[in-house]
Amino acid sequence: MRQDISDFVSLLVGKKLEYLGCEADLLEFVFEADLVLHAAGFSRVVADDEILITTADYQSWDGIDSKHNDEWVNMAAHRERIVGGQVVSAAVNALGDLNITLDNGVIIECRIANAAPHYGDEEEQWVLFEHTADHSGRFLTAYNRQLEFYVPGQEG
Repeated sequence: MRQDISDFVSLLVGKKLEYLGCEADLLEFVFEADLVLHAAGFSRVVADDEILITTADYQSWDGIDSKHNDEWVNMAAHRERIVGGQVVSAAVNALGDLNITLDNGVIIECRIANAAPHYGDEEEQWVLFEHTADHSGRFLTAYNRQLEFYVPGQEG
């Protein structure tokens, strides 16, 4: 794993989770210092050996209202337990899976969901980025088979 990627992910350590939201197969986590995680692919939030929220739960109950699904219900039910936790560890493994542990016992897991041999196109799995007004922040994007780290000014 490249050291610059590891260093970037390590910026999460010590940061408080300030916001949790979801939007159709995507969980959004906003941490202090405007570090944002968009968790798609197969992502979940666990605590005490229980799955609290997972992107796999985005199945519309009625096919009409996008908020009528387990993802939204579980997010609302567990938001207070999750938000406010402070990151004690954050790491990306060799497969591109991201694991974030909070001091409140909550673990955010972003797993690479698509087996590389079965997909011709790279699918975005999760993105960690610095949210800045002028869009000058760094982006770390996990795809099926690769991590792409974008640092403005270091193109090419």
